[in-house]
Amino acid sequence: MTDEPMTDEPNTDVLIIGAGPTGLTLACDLARRGVAHRIVERDPLPNRASKAKTIQSRSLEVLDDLGAVDHVLRLGVPGLPLRFHEPAGAIVDRPSISVRARESFSTPYPDALWIGQFDVERALRERLEDLGGQVEFAAEAVGLDQDDTGVTVTLRTPNGRETARARYVVGADGGRSGTRGLVGLPLNGETYEQQRWYLGDVTGPDLDRDHIHIWPSAQGMLGLTPLPGGELWQFQSPILPGTEPGVPSREFYQQLFDERAGAGTVVLDSATWLSVYRVNVRMVEDYRKGRVLLAGDAAHVHSPAGGQGMNTGIQDAYNLGWKLAGVLVEGAETSLLDTYAAERVPVARRVLAASTEKMRRAVEEAGRGSEDGLGTALAGIADGAMTTGLGIRYRTSPLTHHGEPEPGSESGPEPGPESGPGPMPRPLPGDRAPNVGGLKGTAFTADFPNLPNLPDLSDLFDLLRGPHWSLLAYEHPEPLILDRATPTPRLRVHRIGRAPDSGVVDAEGEFLRTYRPHPGELILIRPDGHIAARVPAGRETEVIGHLAPFRLLGNHIGQMQELP
Repeated sequence: MTDEPMTDEPNTDVLIIGAGPTGLTLACDLARRGVAHRIVERDPLPNRASKAKTIQSRSLEVLDDLGAVDHVLRLGVPGLPLRFHEPAGAIVDRPSISVRARESFSTPYPDALWIGQFDVERALRERLEDLGGQVEFAAEAVGLDQDDTGVTVTLRTPNGRETARARYVVGADGGRSGTRGLVGLPLNGETYEQQRWYLGDVTGPDLDRDHIHIWPSAQGMLGLTPLPGGELWQFQSPILPGTEPGVPSREFYQQLFDERAGAGTVVLDSATWLSVYRVNVRMVEDYRKGRVLLAGDAAHVHSPAGGQGMNTGIQDAYNLGWKLAGVLVEGAETSLLDTYAAERVPVARRVLAASTEKMRRAVEEAGRGSEDGLGTALAGIADGAMTTGLGIRYRTSPLTHHGEPEPGSESGPEPGPESGPGPMPRPLPGDRAPNVGGLKGTAFTADFPNLPNLPDLSDLFDLLRGPHWSLLAYEHPEPLILDRATPTPRLRVHRIGRAPDSGVVDAEGEFLRTYRPHPGELILIRPDGHIAARVPAGRETEVIGHLAPFRLLGNHIGQMQELP
């Protein structure tokens, strides 16, 4: 079959290369925003390997906003504890290595869920179909050429080669990204040759599925994690430094169990997705080259410690989706796309550094032959701020407007493993906007006019959910300049206060306790749920002026800036 002829006119706005969690998250976000797109995947069928097996709190919030969370909540298992099978025969139980989010983060999803990556992909794929999209399988990008108006991609399919023309291309095709190679973005960093693991999906173990089972051994621990919704277990075992790895197979993994746990202790019936995993700690220096952007493992790869790979990719896509839509359909300047890397590159650097250290400690203890030490190292893998994703901040982003600090607006340190359980300072520009409950008022009945049995009290996330910006005016009934931007799908303005005639009534005072607003304060929240600005109503024009260069709310901002 001959190749299809090339055309200079884009036939879609965004071509997404790769249909894992990152690409599917982006496709769902673009679809709900009305952005024309295609999503292609080089594999002929949906992924059936477990790969990642934990979804964190912030990623659950993302899936909630996209309408894809229900399947994950039904299937996922929170707080899976550890059970150590000691060489001498003792059984030692330890708490889950996943960490519950601190109450001060105020999230509907405080618990990470254990679930296979394929089930997260299924939830996103079904949501994409609900939105009118679909994945094109068995389509591999093998050529790419970009110019001032778009990108031409050559796809190899079962029917021969074809060309696709898009205004932008996003490479979400994993650690071995072909897109990254086609645009010449090097993945800088190093491979830790002495940090290698046997991996596989196996069936057969006659073990309770309410624990992660671990057999400590001086030759290297063995681990089995039950994956919900079936009979599958994920097998993991470190290859000790200086050891030549064997060839993964069911028979070889059975041999490891017989030698290290005792013959007949665990019997494997089958094994799929067999792999020797080498820990890579690498990332590109910039996530954009012209009209091509990278996301997820295509942009950064790191140790799996802490369950960050899939989650970081989902959050990359969530950061990028509304910005692409802004440029493509809402009239925003293309400079908005540069803020994607400005915000997400620092996150990847922190994840790489933290996960590498956690993995180093775990590998050191994996060959000691006892739960003592290994249990402690595994317990330190997760933390309540970075691992959950709830403590990620964009305070230094070009989009973030700080203005003059006000009394009581203490900033607090950047979150990390050391972040303690104490009260959080009030959320500042750049921070994730926390959820609050105990709200009611006409804003909810206006947003959900056809919803039967509307609860007496609602959550802030019920107002933020969707592709729009939100402006919260606390105890400020007077007119605002930004009122003139509504009604519009891009911005919703809500008056919130204690008075019963407020559009949003803080009936239980939870908004006041969480956000600690000053009377007359404006809080502008981005489509991805991060706070863009907090200012007194009298300084509203500062925010308008700050965002005007990006034209983030279309022509409204530019026009209002000229108003007296």
